[in-house]
Amino acid sequence: MEVVHDHVLPPKSGYALELGQGQHLRITDLEGKQVVDVAVFNADNHGEKLSTSNSRTRYVPEPGAEYVPRDRLTEGDTLMSTLCRPMMTIVRDTPEPKGVHDVHNRMCNRFLFESHGVGPRDGCHEIISRAVEPYGIGPEDIPDTMDVFMNYHHDCERGRWVIGEPVSKPGDYIELRAEINCLVGLSNCPEDVLTDCNAKHCTPMKVEVFGP
Repeated sequence: MEVVHDHVLPPKSGYALELGQGQHLRITDLEGKQVVDVAVFNADNHGEKLSTSNSRTRYVPEPGAEYVPRDRLTEGDTLMSTLCRPMMTIVRDTPEPKGVHDVHNRMCNRFLFESHGVGPRDGCHEIISRAVEPYGIGPEDIPDTMDVFMNYHHDCERGRWVIGEPVSKPGDYIELRAEINCLVGLSNCPEDVLTDCNAKHCTPMKVEVFGP
């Protein structure tokens, strides 16, 4: 498939783009250990949007497969909408181990930083909100995101979630195929003060669209 669009996201920046059904979106970590928050909307009906809970539990199985809710998503898994419809399918996930992406946590925002005494500063919620504002989408309509390359895992012994450094190396990428016409809002995560989310050093990311 040919590259029909590409863009480099500077550190702590946002971006929005539309994908036609069948086109592929590739997000590449240029320097390693960087997270990108991804919000997905139906391009023809912005009220239908990504549901990370449906994506974990209401996937599209092979016929006769056992029902097994997942705690992580990787190659072959499907991002589902709030109406339980397939929106995007993960076709490549190159970091090892695979599936180290957050689909449980709410994205960072101004409240998070201010409540910890490191604000005012914008988080991924504000960054994505600005990116999709030209499409008539308000901040209150931003769904929970898939946080690509975020190392967010549960520590059962301590009963808490842990944010570790991403496992992605320079050149690692995730590639998703649009199952419907999609509007995608992106935030190159700005969090570099509270956790190891981006190894405390925010770096650029590359976005490419492949297709006709």
